[in-house]
Amino acid sequence: MARQFSRDASTSTVSIQGSGNHYHACAADDDFDADFDPSILPPPDPWIDSITEDPMEAVQRSVCHRDGHWFLKLLQAERDRMEGWCQQMEREERENNLPEDILGKIRTAVGSAQLLMAQKFYQFRELCEENLNPNAHPRPTSQDLAGFWDMLQLSIENISMKFDELHQLKANNWKQMDPLDKKERRAPPPVPKKPAKGPAPLIRERSLESSQRQEARKRLMAAKRAASVRQNSATESAESIEIYIPEAQTRL
Repeated sequence: MARQFSRDASTSTVSIQGSGNHYHACAADDDFDADFDPSILPPPDPWIDSITEDPMEAVQRSVCHRDGHWFLKLLQAERDRMEGWCQQMEREERENNLPEDILGKIRTAVGSAQLLMAQKFYQFRELCEENLNPNAHPRPTSQDLAGFWDMLQLSIENISMKFDELHQLKANNWKQMDPLDKKERRAPPPVPKKPAKGPAPLIRERSLESSQRQEARKRLMAAKRAASVRQNSATESAESIEIYIPEAQTRL
């Protein structure tokens, strides 16, 4: 029997393909577990499909209709996860006598997450609602929502790294790890050197070093571009979103 997929965000279930985790998009579900901690959830995958559907349904739903309903579910999942992190770290701050530097890291991470949810998450929710409103003018398209979500993911990833560092500190009894200890733990075992047999190994080594330098440059450029986008995204205002929508439409 084919299952019906509801678009009601208050009762629909979000499943993350590839992670094996299933959780509800909103706490209004009847079977919602009040003790469930959203902070343990992984980042949501850009696909919301059920891993239990039969092959025929998978073929019929191979092209996902990414409209405002779809992105609202993703947004709610991210909000639940980020709020869980904030609540956990605020609890750690209250229950433990932590040094000032650790408290500063906690306040920075929590403050950044709350600011993102209050500003960018709110702006994106408005765009999704306008996408679902046929009378909205200008009406954001699905491509507009996808582009804004991609930019939003950069800010989410940046905050996720802050909380990841806090979880590592907690696992280390809230003690900063010595940089020398980190190097010793991460240092790979020594590789025995083989005697050179001629110029061929030297050429291969130079080629390998050149390739590694090129890959390092590519990673550095990608990191700089991502940092630039994050900086621009952090200084956007409500007016910037109104400009962004027509620009995205002209590209279609």
